[in-house]
Amino acid sequence: MLLFWILAGLISSGAALLILSRAARAGRGAAPADPTLEVYRRQLSELDDLAERGLLGEEERRAARAEAGRRLLVEAEHVDARGPALSARATRGLVLAAAVAAPIVALVAYLTTGAPGLPDMPYKARLKGWETVSRADPSRLSLPQMAAVLAADAKSKPNDPQPLYYLGVVERADGDLPSAIRHLEKSVDLDPRNAKVWATLGTALVEQDQGKVGDAAADAFRRSLQLDPTAMQPRYFLARADMAAGRLDAGLAAWRELLASLPAQDPRHAQLQAEIDQVARTGKLDAVQAASDQAPPAEGGQEAAFIRSMVDRLAARLKAQPDDPEGWARLIRAYGVLRQDDRRKAAITEAQRLFKDRPDKLKTALQGEAAPAPVPVPPG
Repeated sequence: MLLFWILAGLISSGAALLILSRAARAGRGAAPADPTLEVYRRQLSELDDLAERGLLGEEERRAARAEAGRRLLVEAEHVDARGPALSARATRGLVLAAAVAAPIVALVAYLTTGAPGLPDMPYKARLKGWETVSRADPSRLSLPQMAAVLAADAKSKPNDPQPLYYLGVVERADGDLPSAIRHLEKSVDLDPRNAKVWATLGTALVEQDQGKVGDAAADAFRRSLQLDPTAMQPRYFLARADMAAGRLDAGLAAWRELLASLPAQDPRHAQLQAEIDQVARTGKLDAVQAASDQAPPAEGGQEAAFIRSMVDRLAARLKAQPDDPEGWARLIRAYGVLRQDDRRKAAITEAQRLFKDRPDKLKTALQGEAAPAPVPVPPG
């Protein structure tokens, strides 16, 4: 630490000396007095010289001197009215004050806002701290921090599918769908008998395809149903796939069967009933998306609580420290994935207000809008 202060002092002193030397050199090269005044003074001297040599009569000499003197006085008054420039000594004084004040102000700012004596914290040390926090209260970590902890856990346990599953869940909530899908696929490779992982993988694939139940997603849902015929997410999405393919009656029948398995007091019951009614009335599946925009996320149980607590933690941190465009992008993206549309819109509005005069930061914050569109939520 002492070496740091010695080096900082030497650098500051060297910079101050360089500034002062340049200022002194500029002072020595300052512009001379007004040249117009010198012209009139030289004319007066020349008139006296001509008179002494007999080339100018006394009468003419007095008249010429009077005229030259009058012009000299007029010009001198003009110079005084303009005001003299700062003297070289005054200029050097200002430069000296600035050179001395700069390192002092920098030192005060560093001692006030910096952390003297605190060594740099390498990534491994930060990761260790995040791991400690995750064991005590995972909600205190941001989504990227939790993903880093889970990635390290998965690396240390290459044959354990659970860290990979939770890593995929966190990455999906953070909007990193390609990485989430990759880790969920690794998880089912290690444990192909886990219906929950197959269902989560299928949902992530649907999100990546902007709500379309593609072949890969449908295959994941069918594998999930083979392992757990009561699983709600696969039943919901496979029914959507039927309706999208023109098999409207088959899809509605599957949804009605699913509705019958839900208790009437379950909030998902009302949501699914509204979607069934709308499709039956319009004969179109596309209209369902608008009805389900306010629905809760597809995950249930511990996974949903885990993700929501982390997103709430990120929102609380941004409220206390709002000047973080990357954080706002993550929050907007997470709200989109969690299908909390009102909160997502509010976050976008707040980011626009915070960064309206800083277009670069606003562009970064609004990158969260580019997250995959939320898909219709299955009741499970």
